[in-house]
Amino acid sequence: MGEPKVDQNQLEQIGNYVKIHIGQWIREQNIYPFPQQQSREIELLERMVRVEEGLKNQMELTRQGFESMDKRFIDLQQYMDKRFSHQQWAMGIGFTLLAGLISALNLL
Repeated sequence: MGEPKVDQNQLEQIGNYVKIHIGQWIREQNIYPFPQQQSREIELLERMVRVEEGLKNQMELTRQGFESMDKRFIDLQQYMDKRFSHQQWAMGIGFTLLAGLISALNLL
């Protein structure tokens, strides 16, 4: 038995039929025509997940850094307030003593 002869017209009809229906067949069978493209897409998705997790960790570290800086600034503010209060008292006492000394010298 020999192979059936197919003329050019029949080949074109078959080609057109396949072009029209191939997308539907691929979707029905869940076939990906380019396995490299599918694996590339999976790699990109995995990479996106890793980047998102990295950004999430970075945001957490940034938040912790700001919280520690806030605590440090609060402590520093309390320390400066205490020093300023002591300076005010020292200056007040100094001016009082100076005024008293000047008054005493004027009486002599």
